[in-house]
Amino acid sequence: MSIADGRSPYGRPVVMVCGFWPHATAEAAQTLLDRDPTLRLLHYETSRPGVLSRHGSGEIPAAEDPAAVLLADLATVAPGGDASGRLVIVPESLEPDQIRTAWQAQRHPGTLQVITVVPADLALDGLTDETDLCAVGLHHGPADGRSIGDLVARQLEQADTALLAGQPEGDAWEAEQLRVLLQRIAPWSQHQSLDDVRLPSTGRLEPVAPLTRGLRGHAVGVHEPVAEHGVTACVFHARRPFHPERLHDALDEITGQVVRSRGHFWLAARPDLVLSWESAGGLSVGPVSGWLADVPGEHWAGAGAERCLAAAVDWDPYYGDRHQHLAFIGVDLDPVRLHRTLASCLLTDHELCRGEEAWRSLPDPFSRTYPSAAPSCSR
Repeated sequence: MSIADGRSPYGRPVVMVCGFWPHATAEAAQTLLDRDPTLRLLHYETSRPGVLSRHGSGEIPAAEDPAAVLLADLATVAPGGDASGRLVIVPESLEPDQIRTAWQAQRHPGTLQVITVVPADLALDGLTDETDLCAVGLHHGPADGRSIGDLVARQLEQADTALLAGQPEGDAWEAEQLRVLLQRIAPWSQHQSLDDVRLPSTGRLEPVAPLTRGLRGHAVGVHEPVAEHGVTACVFHARRPFHPERLHDALDEITGQVVRSRGHFWLAARPDLVLSWESAGGLSVGPVSGWLADVPGEHWAGAGAERCLAAAVDWDPYYGDRHQHLAFIGVDLDPVRLHRTLASCLLTDHELCRGEEAWRSLPDPFSRTYPSAAPSCSR
């Protein structure tokens, strides 16, 4: 196998190998090198917080944007015109979208492919690990509040290709359960085993941004409520807002059997905010944007063409573009019970009729997670 030809500042496509477990990324890189000896391997790692190192070179201060530093360094060791392909092992704390964002910011032309490698025997433990990255020295600055579970899930969701290395402990049924689980978590990625990996000829240059895909008219997950090898996936849609206190009280019940959930939602107490929802181990929510319903049409341009089109097509005369769009993936998850729980957290007809001014006065346990003023609609 050889990587497909394509133009880039390095001659041929650049392939980035991501993953939280260094032994798995190293094994995947060696497999690719064995199949295409023309590749040139570059290996980056986090030597200590805020500092990268490249094998065969010294340390590189990375501050809070290691992806940008890595790509800038890559340009110095892989100048244009070199016919060799580049196979780059990236530090275990990097996400594919961070790499794509830096790639675009530095205006790299050509092809970028990002693969994520997950060892089968550690995947489920990683996805459910609530340990903060700062506790293991892999955080990107003091504001990085990601957990290991967040990182592993994002690396899978944002990959062009997700590689499963090895087999989980147990029988063939458990192996198939893990395969289904990973496909439900990242339905838009290509899924392969390390034994028969074949890289695509092209990759995404735009960030995948799974949490806000729904704002741009894309699915944030698949709706597969009938269990397959014990794995269930379901998507919740609604127009009316959540009652903040009822939703907060139900969080443990909502996330109890969930391995991964993501998407966006809105609360009656803050009808001006699009809030992100993300769980993998623990749950985190936060503001990502304002709603277009609060913005005059002539000022929509900054929100992006896809989001504007999605809002216009699905516009509601009362709610505008406000809506809930959440995806849940779990093992032994009851989708009917989950849907009923979420629906019970929405405003009742009586609460809805009281109007927006009354909504804003509702008790709001989420208030500490967002600012007093709404962010712009540009995301």
